[in-house]
Amino acid sequence: MKLSEKKKELLRKFVSYKCEECGIKDKKLEPHRINQGGEYSIRNIKIVCHKCHNLFSSAQRIAQGTQSKW
Repeated sequence: MKLSEKKKELLRKFVSYKCEECGIKDKKLEPHRINQGGEYSIRNIKIVCHKCHNLFSSAQRIAQGTQSKW
C-alpha cells in the first residue's frame, strides 16, 4: 500500500524537511521502508532525500541478490 501525497507531506513537515540520514534540507523528501517487505508504518519508515533513498534501495537489492554490486 502506497502513502498518499498528503501523508508524505505531513511526514516531510514532521522532520522539518530534513533528510533523516544525511541531514540535507529538501522539500521533496521520500519515505523509505526500512524493512522492504513491511508496511508504511512509523516504525518502518525513514524520511530521506532522493540520493539516500537510492543508496538504501540499491543496498537492499544487493543484499537480496536481485542487483549486482557493479
